[in-house]
Amino acid sequence: MKYLALIAILLIVGCSSTPAPSLKQYLLRADSPAKYTSQGDDQVVTTISLGKVAVASYIDGLGLVLEKGDGQVHIARDHQWAEPLRLSLRSFLSNRISSELGQPVRAYGYGNKELSRRIDIRIDELHGTKNGEAKLVAFWAVIDPGKQAVLSENSFYDTEALSHDGYGALVAAEKALLARLASSISATLN
Repeated sequence: MKYLALIAILLIVGCSSTPAPSLKQYLLRADSPAKYTSQGDDQVVTTISLGKVAVASYIDGLGLVLEKGDGQVHIARDHQWAEPLRLSLRSFLSNRISSELGQPVRAYGYGNKELSRRIDIRIDELHGTKNGEAKLVAFWAVIDPGKQAVLSENSFYDTEALSHDGYGALVAAEKALLARLASSISATLN
């Protein structure tokens, strides 16, 4: 009798368990390499680099973030960035700004004294909203490192509707917002 009860319990537990969700990771990279033309000898080449790229701590982890309302957020366990945003944003933005400007923008300046301009970026919000949108709030400063002067301070706020439900659509919408941020940054450098 004990054995029949044990088998019945095992069958009930086995049938009621659901498979563990599978981990999905998303890589934030530009869709194509930066395209720009090399400068001739008679043209002055400005050396531009990204400086500080600061990311709000609530989005700098691996889990994608959804705003639930009333200041609450949900950080996904099974849908993650492949690397922390503070790293991937640097690569993505330098690539996109380079394409927009038509000249290279270094992802890392390493304190190089020959820089003509440095771009410091701060991402305060990058998450999904309860209204089915992605939201980006960012700030950047263009700095002349030689003169140690701030040339401009700028802000960016925009949303992008998700094309469909799901975290894949959230990632696509966030990439579209970041591409528009790169365009805005590029416009301040011209």
